[in-house]
Amino acid sequence: MLTSGKQSFIGLLCALTLGGALPAQAADYPTKPIRLIVPFASGGSVEAFARQISVKLSLRLGQPIIIEPKPGAGGAIGTEFVMRAEPDGYTFLLHSGSIITDPLMRKKPTYDVRKDLTPVIMAATAGLAVASSNAMPFTSMAGLIDYARQNPGKLNYGTPGIGSSVHLLTEMFNSLAGVKIVHVPYKGGGPAMTALMANEVQVLFTPLVTAKPQALTGRIRPLAVTTGKRSNAWPELPTINEARVIDYDFGVWYAFFAPPKTPPALLKQMNREIAAVLQDPEVSAWLTQNGLDPVPNSSEEFRVMLNQEVDRWASMLKTTAISID
Repeated sequence: MLTSGKQSFIGLLCALTLGGALPAQAADYPTKPIRLIVPFASGGSVEAFARQISVKLSLRLGQPIIIEPKPGAGGAIGTEFVMRAEPDGYTFLLHSGSIITDPLMRKKPTYDVRKDLTPVIMAATAGLAVASSNAMPFTSMAGLIDYARQNPGKLNYGTPGIGSSVHLLTEMFNSLAGVKIVHVPYKGGGPAMTALMANEVQVLFTPLVTAKPQALTGRIRPLAVTTGKRSNAWPELPTINEARVIDYDFGVWYAFFAPPKTPPALLKQMNREIAAVLQDPEVSAWLTQNGLDPVPNSSEEFRVMLNQEVDRWASMLKTTAISID
């Protein structure tokens, strides 16, 4: 049996030995490929963003970044996969803002983003362009609002489907602007854009990268961007707020998440590396070309923002009665 003094000495020796080993382990990370889960089908905007980021991130980390699409259930399948993954720094999730809104629109949500995942970094945001058919008499956002108020229910807007970010952002506009523009869902953003050009719908909220080429060729009429600040991708396009709609600041965003209980040291390292990638000239140029603005922040800042966004959307969705169940 060890005496009390010998036990204390051995305990201290073990503590010092383990304490010295931990920094070495952290310095060695990563030692194998990292999985980046994309919870949507291949070919979408989230996967395109993932591929652009992963090339530079892999070079910085010295390990491959393996992108794994796991589509289904509005992104829930891939999200739940990451929730159950080992919190060892080798599995991450790249998701969009729908990680907040999708559960809020379901009667029985399968996850709570604030409890079931660990925020790593918000990587980029993008406003949507508000565009109108060329057949309309108005040529500005203020004109659209005035026309819609004078003609309630006579304007239609297209979306890629019920519950999509476009659907939600347009309904928020209806509510905040005090107008009634009627929803017409389509099977994707392409058909919705075609409908706008044919004047089947008169209004469309659509990604900047989709709207700008059509606007430059005169097929649609650009009116505004949905974010509170003008976009670097289209700086001459005014914001909705500039047209008298108060406190309208909405867009889409992309962010990285980790399984719960991922060690803080690994989170900080990934946050730092992703932030550096976003500042890379090639990545920055790609983001601008695709209507995205990099907004790297700390994990703590992202957590605060995430909580605020959940509260904001929970409150606003009560006024729209939108459900996807």
